[in-house]
Amino acid sequence: MFNKHGFLVLSWLFCLLIGLIVEPVTGFAQALPQLIEGAKKEGSLVLSWGTGTMGGIEGVRAMEKAFAKTYGLNVQFKFTPGPAMPQFASRIIQEAKAGQPASSDLFIGSENHVARMSLKKFEWTKAFPHISREMTDWDDRVLVVVSRTPGFTYNTNLVAASEIPQKVEDVLNPKWKGKIASTPYAASFDRLALIWGEEKTTSFLRTFVKQVAGLIRCGEEERIANGEFAMLVFNCDLADANEMQQKGAPANGRIFKDAGILSYWYLTVPTNSAHPNAAALLAGLLLSKDGQEILWKTEKTSSHFVEGTYMNKLVKDQERQGVKFFANPVSEVVKNHENQSRVRQKFQDILMGK
Repeated sequence: MFNKHGFLVLSWLFCLLIGLIVEPVTGFAQALPQLIEGAKKEGSLVLSWGTGTMGGIEGVRAMEKAFAKTYGLNVQFKFTPGPAMPQFASRIIQEAKAGQPASSDLFIGSENHVARMSLKKFEWTKAFPHISREMTDWDDRVLVVVSRTPGFTYNTNLVAASEIPQKVEDVLNPKWKGKIASTPYAASFDRLALIWGEEKTTSFLRTFVKQVAGLIRCGEEERIANGEFAMLVFNCDLADANEMQQKGAPANGRIFKDAGILSYWYLTVPTNSAHPNAAALLAGLLLSKDGQEILWKTEKTSSHFVEGTYMNKLVKDQERQGVKFFANPVSEVVKNHENQSRVRQKFQDILMGK
């Protein structure tokens, strides 16, 4: 039997063991030379996200080649397609609680996903000169990799140039009744409420839902191009509309002039990442011009914070036309999480007819 002293020692050893399981064996450097050395020792990088995110497997292959060229490291990228961002964030949270390594050393998600997670802090601007302070948020826990400008996707055969909505309330025109799609998760309406206020947005939604003929998910916008619906309001981004247009489909996308919404995809290193140094190096690469070029070629996405990218030019052009953009960064979500979750659920219920 153990005496009191023996029991305390055993408890201490148990806690130490658990700590070693949760924390990766390698340390997490904060300077570029040490990151490179740490990644060399790690030897591999475990990645997972949806096949429609970050260019999927094609994007990962391009990232691996650029990683080797940039850092002179032969780090093996192990990619497995993952579930949707909300589910994947929950999985990594549970893995951390269970003392297991994260299913992905680098997580990508929106502000609502990453705000729930336990993440490593990293001094991005010191290790990577091309990363500016505005690209980081939440005390250096997250890094903006993709900027999105939600608006609406429309069928160019069904919506004449003279009829294209300019402001959000234009979609309430009786002409569009029964011809509009929205999303079951009320994409971007919670962000619209940050501009308009909850009361005005709620009133708008109660009228808008009468115009809606069906609910579709972002990524299903071919249903706009094939004429099933005339519009999708709001979409999650303009990327799908741009891609369909470039392929010759009768589809396009616009930003509402009175609802300039900026939303982001963030890169984060979970606290239970097994290869944090390699993960940080890849994150730094993806914010460089070469990394952004990979994202544009494989998925038509980019960050407006990186000079010269498509999104950088688009946001500047829209601002010249008088659009004022609003963002809802992670730091604000963390502070107002409960209220924003309530509002988001309320809007979803309205669109679902509850």
